[in-house]
Amino acid sequence: MKVSENGPTEHQQTGSQPAASQQTGSQQTDGFIEQVIAQITEGDFSRKWEGIKQFSQKVSQLSSESFSGGRDRLVLALIHCLKNTTDTENQWFLVRALGQFDRPDVVKALAHLLVTTSAEDIQLEVIQALTHLGNSTITTLSDLLCVWQPLAQRLLAARTLAKIRRSATIEPLLSVADDAEVEIRTIALEALGSFHDPRITPVLLAALDDQGPLCVEAIRTLGRRPDLLSTIDLLGSLQRCLHHSEIAVARESAVALGRLGGESAAIALGEALIEPLPTAVRVSIARALGWIDTPAATEALTLAFAQTVPEMMPAVKQEIARSLGQTRLADLKINAAQPLIQWLQAVYLERSTTLPRLGALAARSELVAFEAASFKLKQAVVTAVARLGVSEACDSLIPVLGDPDSRIRLYALSALKQIAPKTAQVQARAYLSFLKESLSDPQVQEHVAATLLAW
Repeated sequence: MKVSENGPTEHQQTGSQPAASQQTGSQQTDGFIEQVIAQITEGDFSRKWEGIKQFSQKVSQLSSESFSGGRDRLVLALIHCLKNTTDTENQWFLVRALGQFDRPDVVKALAHLLVTTSAEDIQLEVIQALTHLGNSTITTLSDLLCVWQPLAQRLLAARTLAKIRRSATIEPLLSVADDAEVEIRTIALEALGSFHDPRITPVLLAALDDQGPLCVEAIRTLGRRPDLLSTIDLLGSLQRCLHHSEIAVARESAVALGRLGGESAAIALGEALIEPLPTAVRVSIARALGWIDTPAATEALTLAFAQTVPEMMPAVKQEIARSLGQTRLADLKINAAQPLIQWLQAVYLERSTTLPRLGALAARSELVAFEAASFKLKQAVVTAVARLGVSEACDSLIPVLGDPDSRIRLYALSALKQIAPKTAQVQARAYLSFLKESLSDPQVQEHVAATLLAW
């Protein structure tokens, strides 16, 4: 084809018009998309709000023949903006806009934001958008869970499903409950624990034999499921975990049994409390028994407090004392107070065997020296006795007014004022008179006299 010296021929000019027209249409589409996005990302909140209200109408315009591939290009542009902005307000509006497009790439973009943002309002908006998309969200995320997908994609899908917390997510989460990747199993188990579905119970029980973090998560969930007590041997499974080699697992088992409560759980915990388990585990067991508040729980705590073989460490005895002090049933309070009263009597008889018998004293128990000198243990016992409020404790508290530690003396004073504010003061003055007459330790006399001045 020949070209004249003055430019293209008429035929050439005609052939170039469609390309120019196509370029003009593409530019028009790009300009329209930029305008739509600007309306929801620029200006103040009210302007963006007006923009998002008009968004559906704008999308409808892009679907017309005037805009070539308008919807697809708009979605890609919105995803690009979402990935490249840190402005939470803009993210919020972009999520609302993307939630109108039921597409796999939209689900992936929203899922990525959901697991990477720390802003709660953004998380809620993303969850609402994904939930609005319905089954396509679950289908897309389920496909991403498949073993042939890259690990990063599988983790993204698992975390997103875990955050949606809808019953439709149970099936895909169950599919990875025994996944080879520990992190994926952990995510699935934690999410499944929020549902009461019979398909989940076997998964939770199987996880008790899994690695530590998974075992802990399963125990934590089972401890919130008293409804399972009538269908499976839940207490037996948790009791077995009290002897787990990992302390975190054993401690969580104690917490779970304490939450489930009841006499059977109290008996299981009581048996473990007097076994030679790690101190941290026994502390958790003692605390759990304090929550149950039944005759079996109180009996287990009182027996353990008085135990000497195997040796009960002060930290454990402190927790036992606190738990006994939490006894709420009136019929159990006197039983809970007895070992505490006996301990105080034994400790304060160490200095002198000539102290007055202000009440019926139990047989003096064998105590190690560091127990008697332990501030925290004394504090826990005196505080527990005060909380129980039994009048029988006054006789054992009065000698504590002569303790070498001024802090303990003040705890004892507060306890006496709480239990018997009138009669205890008279008893305390009689005790001081006896100390003077019997020529007891002058320092003890001084401590008691000083404490009485603060009454």
